[in-house]
Amino acid sequence: MSEAVLPVFDCDQHYYEPLDAFTRHCPKGWAERTVQVATIDKRVRLIVGGKTDKTVTNPTFDPIVQPGVMSDYFRGNKAGKPLAEYLAQREPLPAHYRDRDARITRMDSQELQAIWLLPSLGMGIEESLQYDVAAAAVAFRAFNRYLLDDWGYNHADRIFTAPYLAFGDVDAAVAEVEHGLAHGARLFVVRPQAVYTADGWVSPGSERFDPIWARIAEAGATCVPHVGEVGGAGLDKYVEHHGNIIGGVAPPLEVAVGHDRAIGTYLGALVCDKLFERFPTLRIASVENGAEFLPLLLAGLNRAGFQRPGFFASDPVAQFKEHVWVSPFWEDDLIEVVGHLGVDHVIFGSDYPHPEGLAEPRDYEKTVAELDDPVAERKILWFNTAALTGLV
Repeated sequence: MSEAVLPVFDCDQHYYEPLDAFTRHCPKGWAERTVQVATIDKRVRLIVGGKTDKTVTNPTFDPIVQPGVMSDYFRGNKAGKPLAEYLAQREPLPAHYRDRDARITRMDSQELQAIWLLPSLGMGIEESLQYDVAAAAVAFRAFNRYLLDDWGYNHADRIFTAPYLAFGDVDAAVAEVEHGLAHGARLFVVRPQAVYTADGWVSPGSERFDPIWARIAEAGATCVPHVGEVGGAGLDKYVEHHGNIIGGVAPPLEVAVGHDRAIGTYLGALVCDKLFERFPTLRIASVENGAEFLPLLLAGLNRAGFQRPGFFASDPVAQFKEHVWVSPFWEDDLIEVVGHLGVDHVIFGSDYPHPEGLAEPRDYEKTVAELDDPVAERKILWFNTAALTGLV
């Protein structure tokens, strides 16, 4: 990077997993309960928990949809084209989607100082394993070992990856936190969903998960709830979920209200379960969930505060704003987001190289410039995420 270019920290970039991401380190005897690779009707498929996975239609990711090709689709789709036409713009899988040295070269060309590098396929697997708590724990332990092999959890203080935590088996999740910390992890990724346990569904902020949260908080790491498969975001009584959250596949009602529901419920649960009162240093960064959920959630937390006097030790809205950071979608109204959260808790994420993200991450500088505040711009583009990663 030129010294004249101010540093940018992108909190939402992705790798595309190889076919053996879940199988390479899978212990003997667990394949049928976790993840397998099969060829069905001459197409490579993943078998997850004994069933054909429909989340990703081509788990080889080769060819792959080009970055940013859905920008017009998310800007209102004025051409009225079906999603398939946008996704038809494909290319051979580039090396920097799987190789960390090639990714550094790509980051240099994008003029990015550092990135959080998060799962693609990995965010869709827990949904199919959630009712087999032991299998989910085994599968994501194997996944995290692949991640360490290929990327490391901290590569050159520039690429920071996130071990995945499945909360259903508390001891196994704590072990994954310890493993991650021992190998330099600064963040851990989860899907925004309630947790299935031996006792049924449990809120993620329940005290039964305190051993996990305690270790993350004690280490000063950041927990990243990232969009993932969550079974229709709780809309199962209304629509038939088809195993994908993108609008071209999901029912219209799920497109209309489903995306905000999962993250809003998840973050609201953390506050209402008094998680932040028990762990006053815990930091949560919502990534690739957008920010449209904020007004309704903050209004609801305010309502919970005055309708249940004495329940919270302090204002629940203030608790949220102290402990939660949000990465808006590039199409969200940034000025409105800053108005809700304050500039210190807004972080920049491009979603590169996914088709719904930005093809050139630093294009977001044009949006941040609308704040007309150089200090605020530097916080969003660099400082806030660097602080969450322990670099400043």
